[in-house]
Amino acid sequence: MNQHIWIIDDDAAMRDSLSLLLSTVGWQTQAFDSAEAFQQQAGDLADLAGCLLLDIRMPGKSGLTLLEEWTQQGLAIPVIVMTGHGNIDLCRRAFKNGAHEFLTKPVDADLLFEVVGEAMARQQIAFDAQQRLQPLQQKLATLTAREKEMLGEIVQGYSSKEIAQRRSLSPRTVEVHRANIFSKLEVNSLAKLLKIYGELTQEAK
Repeated sequence: MNQHIWIIDDDAAMRDSLSLLLSTVGWQTQAFDSAEAFQQQAGDLADLAGCLLLDIRMPGKSGLTLLEEWTQQGLAIPVIVMTGHGNIDLCRRAFKNGAHEFLTKPVDADLLFEVVGEAMARQQIAFDAQQRLQPLQQKLATLTAREKEMLGEIVQGYSSKEIAQRRSLSPRTVEVHRANIFSKLEVNSLAKLLKIYGELTQEAK
């Protein structure tokens, strides 16, 4: 994953200062003078890696409005909101809209390094989790609707006999479905099924 720090600020001096400061510790930065310029360059928001430094006060829509819109459009990277006119209400709104952190200008260098480092680490953890879960989700997608329902009941602890009674099926039919589930998910024991797919199945509900 090629992480970048995306900087959006209409103040050229601030963009240059942040880019230079962050580059001193080896981080790659890309700076933009507007939200429109950022979106033209960034492309699909859901595919971005790294973190975003977003100024609140810019021509057109505010940074908070943009943050809310982009989150709805699939932006998943941590967003650090910056402003030269901070107050409690702005801070509250920023976190309500999903901001990772709220910084006031002029930004303290040590605090910036700390906050950006935390954001980058958080995004890396999320990416690693996604990479780990993707193959499991692909296997789950091969199950039929009935098999997914039964998997949910197996994970909840119901036996084949109980599932048969709950669904008015023969125990033999349930066993066939159970065997298909184990085969498609490539597990050979109930313990392994619960360990690998239990939490993921509950999250999917």
